[in-house]
Amino acid sequence: MIATGVLSCIFLLGGPEPEGLATEEFEAFRDGTELAVATNFTAFIIFVGVGLILLFFVVQLISNPKRTLISIAGIVAALVIYLVILMAGTADTNETLQLREESQVDLSTINATTAGLWTAIVGISIGILAILAGAVMKLKK
Repeated sequence: MIATGVLSCIFLLGGPEPEGLATEEFEAFRDGTELAVATNFTAFIIFVGVGLILLFFVVQLISNPKRTLISIAGIVAALVIYLVILMAGTADTNETLQLREESQVDLSTINATTAGLWTAIVGISIGILAILAGAVMKLKK
């Protein structure tokens, strides 16, 4: 399975460079088998991954319901934090991030990336605070 993924990536990355390429050649690559195999394999991996995650949660919910519900609550809390930060938006733009002309991205991409980064920072901060609180509680006993 890993070998198929590596070969698919090689097909995808070994394709023609769009700049300076004849339109017919680029469209042939886009409609060709290399891109289709890489895209289909990626979709398959994502589908299998989501299925395994859901299966894991069902098995854990049956065998250890209390801890699993706490884990699911944590995932939902992270999603809520992400959505709140996403809705709040960001003041960043292509200019303030000093992105090169060839690296310009849509503002929604900047917004989503910023929300993801802040969600990770909040999660790591909560984890560090939990570790410190646990150490303080042990010292009190």
